[in-house]
Formats: sequence, C-alpha cells, structure tokens
Amino acid sequence: MEAVSVVSVFLMGVAYGSSACMLSCSPILAPLLVHNSGSLGESMRIVTIFSTGRIVSYIFIATTASFAAAGIRSALADPEGARLLMGTVMVVTALWLIFRQFYSTRHRCGAAAIFARFGQIGPGTAFAMGMLLSLNLCTPLLSLVSVAAAGGSTLKGAIFGLAFGLGTVLVSLFFYGFILASITKELLIQFKRQKTYIETAASLLLLLAGMMVATGHLTL
Repeated sequence: MEAVSVVSVFLMGVAYGSSACMLSCSPILAPLLVHNSGSLGESMRIVTIFSTGRIVSYIFIATTASFAAAGIRSALADPEGARLLMGTVMVVTALWLIFRQFYSTRHRCGAAAIFARFGQIGPGTAFAMGMLLSLNLCTPLLSLVSVAAAGGSTLKGAIFGLAFGLGTVLVSLFFYGFILASITKELLIQFKRQKTYIETAASLLLLLAGMMVATGHLTL
C-alpha cells in the first residue's frame, strides 16, 4: 500500500470535514457545549468523544467495504434506521438536559446536587451520536467505500477508514473544541443571569433538531 494513497484519503477527509460536514455537527455539539462549558478540558472531552465515534464509524464502513462493497453501498443508500435512531438519541438527550436543568433549579439541596452530577452527558451518548452521524450517504463517503473496496484487504480498509476519519474530524475538533467552546464559555460568563435561558434554548434546539432528523426533515 503506497503512502500517497493513505495521504490522499486523509486529504479527502480534510476536504470533507472542512465543508458542510463541519456545520452538520452544530445542532448536536453546540447544545452539548453549552451544558459542558465549565472548562476547556470538559468541552474538549465531549468533542473528542464525539469525534472518536465518527472515526470508529468510518473505520467500520471502510473495513466492511473492503470485502462487502455492494452490501455497504446498499446499507448507506437506505439509512432510515440510523436516521430514526439518531433522532431518538438527540430527542432523549435534549429531554434529559431540560429535566435535569429544571429539577436542579427547583430542588436546590444535597440530593439535587448529586442528581445533577450524575446527570451529565455521558461519553456513551456523545460517542453514539458521532457514530450515527457518520452513517450518512454522501459522495466523499462513497469515495471512501470505493477506495477501501479496491484495497484488497480488511487491514487496508481499516487504515483508509482511520485516515479518512482523522482528516474529517481535524477541522471540527479545532473549531468546536477551541473556538466555539471558548465563545460559549465567555457568553455564559457575560450573561450569567441568562444562563438558564441560554441552556434551555440550547436544549430546545437539540430537541427540535432531533425531531426533524427522526422525521426526515433534516439531514445531518
């Protein structure tokens, strides 16, 4: 396997991740960052877990395509199940954020503090959202499938998937992990009296996006 092939796939991922792909993460990551903007480290943790889910999904797709190109093409051409699951996860997450927020606001006691602590968005949720987001039919992804199918082995397919995934999340990791997270944190500091309203608006955005994804009115 020539090094240039891996570099080409990586650059293909960078090009994909620098386009509309990065913006498609906004309905998911922006609300999560609002609720996890206590520190840069916490924000980076959420974005990194989400991005890892995307990379794992690309590796799985490319590995599968290396020995079942027709099957993976067929699955990607009919992503209704993944769409419904993605929308459901988003809706449930949004409802949990809203419930946790108003519960902790109205019940300021030791039990509420413990509840709020364990009510943080878990790594599994962010990871699942990242994986499901990547199961979306598009030209760059079909190109990855074609390249992996022509690679001749599952190992090459996995390497191509890893290279594509790393390239894809590179820009979004920087944008959401550093730029948007810093803006969100500063926004909540400057408008701390409106913190509840900002967090509620972010949760409602996630809820609306989840419902639209589940019903097919929004494609991420």
